[in-house]
Amino acid sequence: MSKTHKASIILALVVLTALGVSLIRGWPPLAIAAGQAQPPESDMLFFVSGPQASIQQVAAGEPRRLAEQTASAATESIPLNTAMCDIAGLYASPNGHWVAVEVGCEASVHTLVMAATTGEVRPAWPEAWQSSFFLSWTPDGDALLVRVGHLGESAVFLVNVQNMRVERMDTPPFTYDAAFSLDGKRLLYATTRGLGFGSEVWLMERNGRNQEQIISDPTHIVAYPRWSPNGEAIAYIRMADSNIPFTVGELVLADGNGRNARVIAAADAGRGYPPVWSPDGRQVAFVMRENLENQQADVMDSALESNIYVADMRSGAVWAVTRFEGALTEAPTWSPDGAWLAFSTNADGVPDIWLAEVATGAVYQVTQNAHARCPIWTVGRK
Repeated sequence: MSKTHKASIILALVVLTALGVSLIRGWPPLAIAAGQAQPPESDMLFFVSGPQASIQQVAAGEPRRLAEQTASAATESIPLNTAMCDIAGLYASPNGHWVAVEVGCEASVHTLVMAATTGEVRPAWPEAWQSSFFLSWTPDGDALLVRVGHLGESAVFLVNVQNMRVERMDTPPFTYDAAFSLDGKRLLYATTRGLGFGSEVWLMERNGRNQEQIISDPTHIVAYPRWSPNGEAIAYIRMADSNIPFTVGELVLADGNGRNARVIAAADAGRGYPPVWSPDGRQVAFVMRENLENQQADVMDSALESNIYVADMRSGAVWAVTRFEGALTEAPTWSPDGAWLAFSTNADGVPDIWLAEVATGAVYQVTQNAHARCPIWTVGRK
């Protein structure tokens, strides 16, 4: 083992140790009994905020009331000691109990799990020296899929976040994404052997049997294939398999078996914006790049100018939800009732969280000068 590799492992251990013991301040006492977490009473909006990244939460059970507070909503902070790392993304579990926190470090990525009610944080993967990439939640919301290791040498694991039991999925080492069907019986996964090899999407039973290739595209990468809430359709972003890091891709809708694929609209690709299904499965929100001819936006993440669009699954109609000019607008997330979208935009010069009422297109600012990003909406206790 080289000195460099040893140093990387030691650094990862230090980082994960710091992350693992960083708990909430000022929140109610830990309320997890016998491994059973509970969601908050109200729907909540979580997001990352500040140059020294922390997670913020705000009650969002009444989106219109939150919108009318016009950048004066009362938020609570969840401080995380991320050491030399940055919070790269938040992912809400379907049951509202948990939030997956993906942390990007200099040479590794790690997935943490936070209890939505208490703010307790712990690593999702027990081996601190291994990178763990968040892929998706199971439909019941009490387990998640992570890819451990780097592409070509990686494996996909199912981690039960209540008891931390781990189950390895029967996927090849070139798998870069995976998601369960609504009934939890089938696994959709995507593979690539690297630049210039295109990609494939497969279906299999949870136990690895009856593997079936449903998409084979030798010239494109199929990114973020996601089943609709009812399992009848799949949405994904298709991007050219090239050495251009940030390009213009396509939003594609297909049947649940991958057939009858149709291109719906141009979509930003390469920056990690997945298609986001509405709770009723009728619409998909996505990020559309506006400065198509700007070559800087092909290589610089910050050069993107974008807006949030919505596509109707049945008719294929597409419309803009936001209409900012010269702004980076990203990360749409649906409210549990499907009437609102939360998103981040730097339209005022600094990234902040905004809300959009989907039916009217009205937009409202939630934070102000907060350097806020990565919003997620969690469902409260029913």
